[in-house]
Amino acid sequence: MESITITQEAIEEVQKLYPQIRSHLDKYMHDREFLMSNSQIFIFLTYVPTALAISADKKVDEKELKILDQIAKSIDANALDLNLVELLSFASEPVGVMLNEEFNLRIGCELLFISQNMEKYEDDFIEAVKLLLKFDKTPEADTSMTKTFSRFMDQIIESSLALDKQEELARVQSFKKRLGIV
Repeated sequence: MESITITQEAIEEVQKLYPQIRSHLDKYMHDREFLMSNSQIFIFLTYVPTALAISADKKVDEKELKILDQIAKSIDANALDLNLVELLSFASEPVGVMLNEEFNLRIGCELLFISQNMEKYEDDFIEAVKLLLKFDKTPEADTSMTKTFSRFMDQIIESSLALDKQEELARVQSFKKRLGIV
């Protein structure tokens, strides 16, 4: 993703988008007792497309578990671009969000949980990711969030052990279409 420039327009966009994003994640965070900061939500949602792709066949196979494990080990909420963290701080946050260290420890389990239980939260996650993609100012660029999400989803399908790969591929294409990343 390109570097974030903090402008009044960007601040107003964050202040508008984050309450909407949070409203889509409220049920999930309540169910899981998982109260995230704005920065943590940003990181979490960047991996939700992977969980969507994994959930496409409604089960998590051994290869997908390894992928989730690799992802979980690479996530560090403290490593987010400081300009982005500052921009996200302009949106209100609830009191009592988890520490980044707790988030880093828990994120892998949460990605596995949503991969296994996506049907319950699917619409909310899709809407939240669509809102997050509003931060992507150049979606056609190879390094954009949009292209990265699409590649993540395609890689999951390529490595899948699903018995009915065509059905799984069609479901992932449907997710991508709903996200607007086709």
